[in-house]
Amino acid sequence: MKYIGLDLHKRKIFATVLDGDGTILARNTIGAGRQDICHYLNNIKLKDKISVAMEASYNWQYTYGIVESITDNIILAHPLKTRIIGEAKIKTDKIDSYVLAYMLKSDMLPKAYVPTKLAMENKMLLRSRISLVRLRTQVKNRIHVIIDRNRDCYSGLDSVTDIFGKTGTAILKNTKIASVDYEILCQYLSLIEDINDKISVLEKMISQKVAKDTDIELLKTIPGIGSLTAFLIKYEIGSIDRFISKEKLCSYAGLIPSTHQSGDKSYNGRITKQGNKFIRWALTEAAQIAIRHSPYFSYYYNKVKPKSGANAATVAVARRMLEIIYAILKEKRSYVERPVNFI
Repeated sequence: MKYIGLDLHKRKIFATVLDGDGTILARNTIGAGRQDICHYLNNIKLKDKISVAMEASYNWQYTYGIVESITDNIILAHPLKTRIIGEAKIKTDKIDSYVLAYMLKSDMLPKAYVPTKLAMENKMLLRSRISLVRLRTQVKNRIHVIIDRNRDCYSGLDSVTDIFGKTGTAILKNTKIASVDYEILCQYLSLIEDINDKISVLEKMISQKVAKDTDIELLKTIPGIGSLTAFLIKYEIGSIDRFISKEKLCSYAGLIPSTHQSGDKSYNGRITKQGNKFIRWALTEAAQIAIRHSPYFSYYYNKVKPKSGANAATVAVARRMLEIIYAILKEKRSYVERPVNFI
């Protein structure tokens, strides 16, 4: 068996090959394209079986797919857990690829989760929508700056609930302001229309997938969670069976407190934020809605808020929601609102 560590970069890959005794057989820089990777690995595979390791770094999905077509012996290493690489005093491509190969040979490599092709496609669909929504928000913020700069020119805009709705947009387009500002404003409004169209296309694709999924219907029974949030949560989590407890799931989402221990003293700080940022973001948003519509989550929020503050209380609700999600997906049952007096 040959053990190969691949240190991935955008334009190139550094590869280290070890034999069963840990002896370095080869160190090579190869291209990051399909043809280069296939040619390199197939040449080694002709002489012996191969096992390959790489970190979940930039564009790992592309390289992983290529390597997977050549060998089943492939491990995706968790970058945060491969501390021997990240904390090395001397850090080079040669050392990184060697450490990956050595840890692979020694069966010491912490594995990262590799989602199915369908799950990855759905995750990319959702993340694309999130990026477009954030881009739209940035454009809207720039429009607010122009409005503030010309506030004396606008009439009736203060009484409009949504300045980017039909009425608000009409006022913005029909109000005369400085020519340069007006031209920029019109460009921004046009850009928002284009972004809205693209978001609608993605949402239609997501809606088609949501309609066929029973897990998503179960998640939607939780206050504050709609179709898009449920879809995101399901596919960002992946298989619920890979988490042995609700605490492990919360850790995966970075919704557990950081802990510092020295001697007999232990201190809990803010949440780690090390984990899936999309689940953390989605549940934080959902928690703000749940607080307003669910007596249970409202009680839970108000119980934490006096001691820890509003932000910490919202995060606490988000974590509680994730614990409930774990139970729902494990037991395949709907959410049941708990009476407040039983809490």
